[in-house]
Amino acid sequence: MFPLFWNLSPQFFLPWSGSVRQDIELDRFFNAIPRSAGDGDIEEAAFKRASYGSQLGWITEVLLETMKDVPADEKSPLGKLRLANADIQRMKLQRRYLAPGELSGELIADYLRTLRTQDRARYEAVSQQLLHLLQPAASAAPATVMPDA
Repeated sequence: MFPLFWNLSPQFFLPWSGSVRQDIELDRFFNAIPRSAGDGDIEEAAFKRASYGSQLGWITEVLLETMKDVPADEKSPLGKLRLANADIQRMKLQRRYLAPGELSGELIADYLRTLRTQDRARYEAVSQQLLHLLQPAASAAPATVMPDA
């Protein structure tokens, strides 16, 4: 004897409702590279070795290190590269060190180190601003130092 509801429990498989096999690798991107533009297999191997962002970062570091003594204003390509790189380094540091709404001394120190090596003029300007802010006010009472107990 069959169960009472045996005939009333059909299974429906609508499109995209069953087990779906999905290939999530980047093969489609690399296979879409036309032969006249390069070899997709070599591009994929290079990407697995180092991402495009890493490669661009290394090239930027070499270029900025080579051109560190060359003066450039903010509108020149070298100046734009320096500013963009300093901003990218700042964003990386914020993501690494900051919880939302916080600012750490380590972030400021790392940003200044990066700025010192890449844009000496901007480093000097920012340093002067920070030194001015860190100097105690003339009318303020001198800070007392508590000896260690």
